[in-house]
Amino acid sequence: MSRRALIAISAGTALAAIAISLGAYVVLADGSLSRGTGDFIAYSCKERKNVWYAVCVMKVDGSEKRRLTDRLTTTDPAWSPDGRQIAFTRNEDVGESTTFTDDDVFVMDADGGNVRQLTPELDGSSSSQPAWSPDGQRIAYVRGSSRASAVVALTPLAFGELLVVDADGREPSRLTSPEPDTAAAPAWSPDGREVVFVRGRDLNKPSGDMDLFIVNAAGGTPRALTRTPFSLETAPAWSSDGTRIAFVRSRSNSPFTGTAALFVINRDGSGESLMLNHKLYSETSYGLSWSPDGRTIALETGELDCTVVATFQVATEHLRRLTSCTGASRASVGPSWQPRAAEED
Repeated sequence: MSRRALIAISAGTALAAIAISLGAYVVLADGSLSRGTGDFIAYSCKERKNVWYAVCVMKVDGSEKRRLTDRLTTTDPAWSPDGRQIAFTRNEDVGESTTFTDDDVFVMDADGGNVRQLTPELDGSSSSQPAWSPDGQRIAYVRGSSRASAVVALTPLAFGELLVVDADGREPSRLTSPEPDTAAAPAWSPDGREVVFVRGRDLNKPSGDMDLFIVNAAGGTPRALTRTPFSLETAPAWSSDGTRIAFVRSRSNSPFTGTAALFVINRDGSGESLMLNHKLYSETSYGLSWSPDGRTIALETGELDCTVVATFQVATEHLRRLTSCTGASRASVGPSWQPRAAEED
């Protein structure tokens, strides 16, 4: 039975259907994930008999790996600022790598419980790549057409327009203007003033590239942060103090050569510098994430057909793998570091 047969279009019916089907999720009741301690990394994990990805979490040292979703294809985990919730993309089906599916954004508690749908289900529309505002009141995401099979893109990253919605799913508003249909991978600045994102150009041509842009959180005309012809720049991530943005730069042949590099750039576009040359056998980087203290970056690296999540110590340049991979069916991508919640009075 198709997912549309199980979930009605109305929000109330959708939430009820999901509540009934919570058996599809592994709900952890030990309470260890109910507080924003900064001690966990969420990521997309591939496992046998899972055609795409699930959402997993682990300690920042790679221990205590847990799978939060099951029998539902899910990607793009993103922690709420208090570290108690995770937003994610629920993929309706896999299709070809260049076909965008009728995805939607969901939110769940950090232990995998209380799953609810955030974006409305619209036929032919894909909603994905959620990112929380620093105050936890809003979520930015990408909405584009799911009927993109005719576009032979350089990357499977779904592009569209950037929208912002209240954390309860109400009051959606458009963030990017003009060129609303070429954006992806939004990330809020820690002060909540700006959103960095990826803008694609001519992605159906060999000359296509992707650059980083920044837009005011209230909307408006974006400004270019990078201008690098024939390069794919993805996975922008703000440092905890909001002064720098890390990102991955690769080429269209990166899935075959593995060549990729981690860069950092100042918020105003100055001071770009190389941090790490590494291997990334993937069409794109699905995520970077700074630790709350700004000393470490979680990223993807790997060997042929095997992408793993690792941490990179900024000061020492030490790279430590947190997950292992023995084949493409065991890959892991898209790390998101749990924030450390402010101390309560």
